[in-house]
Amino acid sequence: MLTKGDDYPIHQTPEPIAYAGSDRNFYDRYFFNGYSADGELYFAAALGVYPHLNIMDAAFGVRIGDVQYNIRASRHLNMERMDTQVGPIRIEVLEPLQRLRIVIDDNEHGIAADIVFEGRTPPIEEPRVTRRNGPRMVMDFTRLTQLGRYSGWVRAGGHDVQFGERQVQGVRDRSWGVRAIGMRDPQEAVPAQVPQFHWFWVPAQFEDRGILFLVNEDAEGVTWHTSTVVVHDDGRVEHGDGSIDVTYQAGTRWPTSGTITMSDGTRIDLKPGPKFFMTGIGYLDPEWAHGINKGPLAIGYDEIRTNEITEFKPPYIYAQSFAQATLTTPEGRTQRGFGSFESLSMGPHRGHGFTAFCDGATG
Repeated sequence: MLTKGDDYPIHQTPEPIAYAGSDRNFYDRYFFNGYSADGELYFAAALGVYPHLNIMDAAFGVRIGDVQYNIRASRHLNMERMDTQVGPIRIEVLEPLQRLRIVIDDNEHGIAADIVFEGRTPPIEEPRVTRRNGPRMVMDFTRLTQLGRYSGWVRAGGHDVQFGERQVQGVRDRSWGVRAIGMRDPQEAVPAQVPQFHWFWVPAQFEDRGILFLVNEDAEGVTWHTSTVVVHDDGRVEHGDGSIDVTYQAGTRWPTSGTITMSDGTRIDLKPGPKFFMTGIGYLDPEWAHGINKGPLAIGYDEIRTNEITEFKPPYIYAQSFAQATLTTPEGRTQRGFGSFESLSMGPHRGHGFTAFCDGATG
C-alpha cells in the first residue's frame, strides 16, 4: 500500500513506508517536556505510531500548581504515518532537527495549547538500546535527544498561561524501534521472570551548556545501558561516563535528591521538586497504555491532584520531577540551572535493597 511517506526519500527497506519490517512491536514516537524556572508549570506530550498494530495515539499533560490536567487520544492509523494528528492533538515538524510544534485544538475538556520547541543544542544520538528476556528481544531502539526552549501558551483548568518572557525550557526526543506495546503477549517467554526495570534520566540546562544523563541497572545493580553527554554552547559535544547517587522518599522510590558525578570530576547536585506523573501521557496507564486499540477514534481526559499521590504504587511509580540543578566543575566553579529528573524503578534492585515489585526505601 502506497502512502504519503512514499513520496519522500526515507525508505529503509525494499517495502513501502507503510510496512516497518516484521516485528509486531515496532514503534515510532515523539516525546516532549517543558517546565518554567519556578517549577509551577510542567508539561509533557507524546505521539506514537505503531505500524503493525495500525494504531496512532497521542497525549498531552500539564501540571499547573498542584493539579495535572491530561488529555489522551487514540485512533486507527489506516497505514498513513504522515498524518500526525490524533483527535485534537497534533505534532508538526516546522524545521527538521530544530523546530517542532505541539497543538491541542479547542475541545470540550477545556485543555488547549499551541507550543513551539526550538533546539538550543543539536540533537544527540544516544547509544542503541538492546535488551533480551531470555531468547526474546524486548528492546531494540534508537533515540535522539535535544535540549531546547519553548514559546507559546497553554490553557487548562481555567488557567491561561502565556509563556511570553517566562523562561520555559525542556527536552524533546524521538525514538523508534522495538519495545513492548499494546496488549501483553498471552504466552510469555520461559522461564517466567519477575518484571524489573531501574532507570534514571536527567536532562538539564545551565548558563553555557546542557547535560544529558541516563542509566539503566539490572536487579543486581549492574549498569547495562548508560550515556553521559555535555553539549556546550560553543559547539563542543563531550561524551563521557557518569554515575548517580540517589536518596529516596521513605516508603517509595521517588528521589528526594541526587548527585551525578562525571568521569572528569564534574558534579551535578539535583534537588527534585513537584512531580509530573507519566501515566498522564499513557506510560503504564491501565486504560491508555501505548498502542492499545481504543477503536476508530477515542478521547479521554482526567485530572491528578499531585500532592494527594503519596502511596508508591501503579500507575504512579513512573514520574518526572522539576529539578533545581547545581553544576560544579573540577576547578570549583559553579553554575545553577534546572531540568527534569525522571525515574522508573520496579522490581528487585540489590544496591537499593528493593526485593519486590514496588517496595520502597526504608528511610
